[in-house]
Amino acid sequence: MDLSKMFQRVGLVAVLATIAAGVPASAQTGGVTGKVTLQDGSVCVGCHVIIERTEIKGIYKTKTNKKGEYIYIGLPLGNYKITLESPTGQTLFYFNNKHLEMGDPTEVDFDLAKEVAAAKKDQETNPEYQKRLAEQQKEEKQIAGLKTTYDQGNALFDQKQYAEAAAKFQEALPLAKGKNREAVLTRLADSYAKAKDKDKAVATYQEAIQADPTSAGLHNNLGNVYADSGDIDKAKAEFQKAAEMDPTGAAQYYFNLGAVLYNTGKMDDSVAAFQKATSIDPKYANAYFWLGQALMGKATTGENGEVVAVPGTKEAFETYLKLEPNGPSAAAAQALLKTIEGGVGTEFKKEKKKKGH
Repeated sequence: MDLSKMFQRVGLVAVLATIAAGVPASAQTGGVTGKVTLQDGSVCVGCHVIIERTEIKGIYKTKTNKKGEYIYIGLPLGNYKITLESPTGQTLFYFNNKHLEMGDPTEVDFDLAKEVAAAKKDQETNPEYQKRLAEQQKEEKQIAGLKTTYDQGNALFDQKQYAEAAAKFQEALPLAKGKNREAVLTRLADSYAKAKDKDKAVATYQEAIQADPTSAGLHNNLGNVYADSGDIDKAKAEFQKAAEMDPTGAAQYYFNLGAVLYNTGKMDDSVAAFQKATSIDPKYANAYFWLGQALMGKATTGENGEVVAVPGTKEAFETYLKLEPNGPSAAAAQALLKTIEGGVGTEFKKEKKKKGH
C-alpha cells in the first residue's frame, strides 16, 4: 500500500529522529518528540525525519534511535510538515500543519498500522473511492472477458476456422481499448484475409492502421490482401509504405512486392524489387533465388534453341546455393544453372511465387 498517498486524507506527516544532544529550549522555541511503530509492530530504527516549516522556509532533519524514538528541540514556533522516510529514503508517512507551541516538545507518536487502518476506513466510506472501485471492478471483469474471447478467437484461427475466428474477434472488439483494441483489430483483419473476405479485410486493416499509424506490418498485410485480389497498384503502394516505415524489415516487404509483380508477369519491376531486397539484406537467400527466376523470365532462345540468360541470372542462382546449398529450392537452382552454363535448350516453366508475411 502506498502510504504517502493514503495519508494525504489527513495531511499527516511522520516525524522521526535520533535523540538530539540536549539543547536548552528558549521561551521562543518548541520541539517535537515521539516514537514510531511500523505496520508489523516493530519500531522504526534509523528512519529519517524531515521537519519542514510551512510559513517560513526552514528544514530540520533527524533520525530515530534504536528504540524508534526521536526528538528535536529548539524549533521556531509555527506550523510544520513532518515527513517520515525509511532508511533508504522512501516516504512512509507524513503529517501536515502540525503546530509546535512554546515550551516542552510536542508529542507526536506514529503507529503506522493504526494510521493505515484509519485511512483505509475513511477511504472506503468515501463516495468517490466507491465510484472508482466500482469502475475498477467493471474494467477487471471486462478485461477477463476480453482475454477469454480473444483466446478463443486465436484457437479457432490456429485450427484454420477463419470465419469462426473472425466472429470471436468481432465479439471481443467492444471490450477492447487502447493497445488491446489494436491487437483485436489486427487479428480480426487477419481472419478476414484468411477467409478471403477482401472487403472486410481491407476495411479492418485500414481501421487498425488508423489506430496504430506506425505499424509497418499492418501496411504489409494490407498489401497482401490487395495482391491476392489483383489490386497490384494498391499492393505495391502498401509494401513500399511498409518498407519506408520499417527499414529493418524492408527486405521482406520488397520481397513481397517482387512476388506480386512476378506473379503478374511484370518482370522488370519484379527484378527491381528482388534486387532491392537483396541489397538491403545480402544474406536473403530466397530473394536471390526468385531474382534468378524473374531474370529467367527475361531470357531468350538462341538460334540453336539454347537458353540465353540475361546478365545477373547465373550470379543470383549461385548466390542462393552459396547461402543455402541444401535449401528447398537448391535442386531447381542447380538445374537452371546447368541450363544457363551448358546453353542446353529447355522449356522454362514459370512458377508462381507466394508472398512472405
